[in-house]
Amino acid sequence: MSENWQTRQTLLQRAKDPDDHKAWEDFEQYYREFIRMVLFQMNCRVNDHADLVQDILVKIWKTLPELNYDRDRARFRTWLSHLIRNKVIDYFRKEKRISKKQERVQEESEVDKASKIVSEPELEEIIQKEWEVYIVKLALKNISSLFTERAIEAFQLGMDGVKTVDIAAKIGIKENSVIKLRNRVKQRLIKEIQHLREELESF
Repeated sequence: MSENWQTRQTLLQRAKDPDDHKAWEDFEQYYREFIRMVLFQMNCRVNDHADLVQDILVKIWKTLPELNYDRDRARFRTWLSHLIRNKVIDYFRKEKRISKKQERVQEESEVDKASKIVSEPELEEIIQKEWEVYIVKLALKNISSLFTERAIEAFQLGMDGVKTVDIAAKIGIKENSVIKLRNRVKQRLIKEIQHLREELESF
C-alpha cells in the first residue's frame, strides 16, 4: 500500500475542517439529495424540504468539527440520524404551533401524526436503507460514462429482475453478450461503491 493512500484524507475528515471550503462543497453535493430522501420518508411536506435540508446542512457544518469519531463506521449515520430527527421534531413542533393559532379546536392534526411515526431507532433503519439505495445509484451514475448505453441498460434491466433472454431480445444482442456486459458493469460498480464508502463513511 502506498504512502499516499495511507495518508489521504477522506471527505469526512476534510469536511471537519471549517476552512476547507471545497470539502464542504463536496459534502453538500453528496448529502443534500440523501437528506431530502430521508425527509420524504419522515412525511415532511415536500414544499418544506429545501428549507429543512438547508437547516440540517447548516447544523452539520456547525457541529461536525466537534464530532469525536471512533472509527465505527455506523456511528456517523447514527449521529446524522439523531441530528436530522431533532431538526424534524423542531419542524413538527413549529407546524403544530402555527396550526393551533389558526384553529383553537381541532382533531389530531397531520403534524401530530407525523411526529409520532418515526422513533430514533426507526430513523436509523430508514437512513441505513436509504443510504444503501442512494450509494448504489450514485456509484452507477459515476461509472455510466465508462460504458456504452447498451451495457448500462443491460445491467439496470438485470437489477430490475428482467431475465437474460428478455434483455437480449430487448436490446438486440446475444444472451452471452448480456452476461458479459452485466459482469463488467457489476465489477466496476463494486469498486466504485467501495470507493464511495471509504470517502463518505469513514474518518
